[in-house]
Amino acid sequence: MRKPFALLTLGALPALACGGSSPEPTPAPPASTASRPAAATAAGAPAAGATTITGKVSFEGTAPAPEKIKTSADPKCQQMHPTGLEKKVVDVKDGGLAHAFVWLKSGVTGSTPPPAEPVLLDQQGCEYHPHIIAVRTGQPITVRNSDDTLHNIHPHPTVNKDFNIGQARKGMESQRTFDKQEIMIPVGCDVHPWMRSYISVVDHPYFAVTKDDGTYEIKNVPPGDYEVEVVHEKLKNQTQKVSVKAGAPAKADFTFKG
Repeated sequence: MRKPFALLTLGALPALACGGSSPEPTPAPPASTASRPAAATAAGAPAAGATTITGKVSFEGTAPAPEKIKTSADPKCQQMHPTGLEKKVVDVKDGGLAHAFVWLKSGVTGSTPPPAEPVLLDQQGCEYHPHIIAVRTGQPITVRNSDDTLHNIHPHPTVNKDFNIGQARKGMESQRTFDKQEIMIPVGCDVHPWMRSYISVVDHPYFAVTKDDGTYEIKNVPPGDYEVEVVHEKLKNQTQKVSVKAGAPAKADFTFKG
């Protein structure tokens, strides 16, 4: 699932600006239509007897130390982060694990159309926000550059078609979609090698990303038997079986150990 990034240094900026990416010369419409970075829900009413699967993804033990990032290669990034950046690959708060992707890996039947509303991936402060986005297959992703410096977004999928978009000016936006299910596609910026994000693309609407405290909820799940999986960029995947009864709450907690 993972694959290393092919990263460029700032010395390669002329090549990036003039070729090797797909610069978009004009900003897109205002960002108000792409303001929700959260996971999307299905169109239409919930199925009869549908309920919510809730849970918490926890981490026990000592989390790896944050990675120290120097931003001096780009003066504008350094101006925003004069003391550098700290990146927590395993981000733990009060025992809860943030930035984990939770989804129904099996047991889902039927289909619903994807939402037309785009999900936003913002380049802000020389970082991607949010760290993980989740979308339906065919749902638009809006990529925005909120910084006054050159950025690009370069996903590295294995089953979907990749793309590499350069955005040289603040306020520029581009839209793309993925048409095949693929979990945790790594995303990088060839200009700023510390920038990382992940995109999960799902055929159905039953998924979530854990909050800062590790909690999550998957709404409107019809009655049935499911396999729930939690996926993290660094830690080994975990799964468990969950049986959803009509109108009854369902729960699936997970614990990783360091």
